[in-house]
Amino acid sequence: MTVSRVINGATSVHPDTRKKVEDSLQTLGYVTAAPQRTPARRSSHTIALVLPDIAASFFQKIISGVERAADAKGYRVIICNTNSDTTREQRYLKDLLIRRVDGVIIAPVNDTSRASLVHLRTQQTPFVLIDRVVPDFEADIMQTDNAQGALQLTKHLIQQGHTQIAYISGDSRVSVTRDRLYGYRMALDMAGIRFDSSIVRELDGSCLHNGYVAAQSLLQHHDRPTAIFASNSDTAIGVIRACREHGVTVPQDIALVCFDDLEHADTIFPYLTVVEQPTQQMGQLAVERLHTRCTQSVDAVVHHLLQPRLIVRTSCGMLCQS
Repeated sequence: MTVSRVINGATSVHPDTRKKVEDSLQTLGYVTAAPQRTPARRSSHTIALVLPDIAASFFQKIISGVERAADAKGYRVIICNTNSDTTREQRYLKDLLIRRVDGVIIAPVNDTSRASLVHLRTQQTPFVLIDRVVPDFEADIMQTDNAQGALQLTKHLIQQGHTQIAYISGDSRVSVTRDRLYGYRMALDMAGIRFDSSIVRELDGSCLHNGYVAAQSLLQHHDRPTAIFASNSDTAIGVIRACREHGVTVPQDIALVCFDDLEHADTIFPYLTVVEQPTQQMGQLAVERLHTRCTQSVDAVVHHLLQPRLIVRTSCGMLCQS
């Protein structure tokens, strides 16, 4: 009763007792719910999409897919950009709980997002993971087979005669990064090519600037690689900028491939060879699964591992080309 009075703002609680209760609520991460809705308005018809970087071209496509599928189900979508910051991620989720959203679709910042997901589960808020997983945390997930995509890209470069293939990766605390590195190394192993850590660059984040910085380093390497595999299209644009500054031409001097297709990659130089992810399908499946979670009692988790598609263009090059 004392806790209830503190939560509801009663003035009859002793100040010392009030402080103890408030401190405990803060430690437990208790979220005060909005006023209880009447049965006729049980659903807010609102879901949240929580992403680490809404400026990234990949996540922009995810937003498009989720919004289209959500609209078909009669949901409004609140989009939250965590900026790859777990503290910001936690703040957003607490605010969404107060707003009583029906459910959440979330691409976790990294492995340390586990606490945020546990909190969602504790509060019995339906949620679905998209793109990324957190180790040892069972939940519905819609994602691309990133290891297979990286394997396809690297094998294609090897088939063109490349053996010195640099890899520019993202944050190793993100599951997608680890999966792509695994696929890259698997392709090298299958071809009998020794893994060379000196031509692998791990970035704090996958963006144009970081791709540019990583490429600057690789282009000055004492044994410059003949091909670069960029972790995503934004990173690849940074690589192209660095190559131009060094007078290095794609694909004549160096080959370039990446994850994720750019909107006009088939019409702008150097015609990027990419692995395309089924972003629209990922968004649709995430919304459909969340809708099921919101409207039915289900226990089993669902893991959709969608297949990527290799799109070959001229940026992959051939060593025999002049």
